[in-house]
Amino acid sequence: MKKVKKYYVRFYYPGVIVAETSDKDVDNPDPYNVKWPQNAYCFEMYMREDIIDGKDTYRGKAEQVGPMYYHPDSKVESLAEVKKNRPTATTLIANMECNKWNKIIWTRWESWPQPYNSKEIRVL
Repeated sequence: MKKVKKYYVRFYYPGVIVAETSDKDVDNPDPYNVKWPQNAYCFEMYMREDIIDGKDTYRGKAEQVGPMYYHPDSKVESLAEVKKNRPTATTLIANMECNKWNKIIWTRWESWPQPYNSKEIRVL
């Protein structure tokens, strides 16, 4: 019987209502070694410890490693910047004010703005 640590990434892609995802195994938890799929705008890294006992494999619980990583072409904007740069984005501005979002992050295509928290999100 042996324990095996396994790392993988979960990529996020634009979807119709919610994000689409795909998972891929990686050799180590270094986010700078991850190769971006063409349509992905961010990813999370996970570690799982499996137990292999002969022919049987028992999967451990996946645990997130680090924050959510956004593509380097993503852009963070404050509420003031959104008001200045996108004055016609009234719904976004209202959502930011109502939900007390100080900053948002735009994907690499300047779509899908999401609340930004520097403790939970990094732009690579």
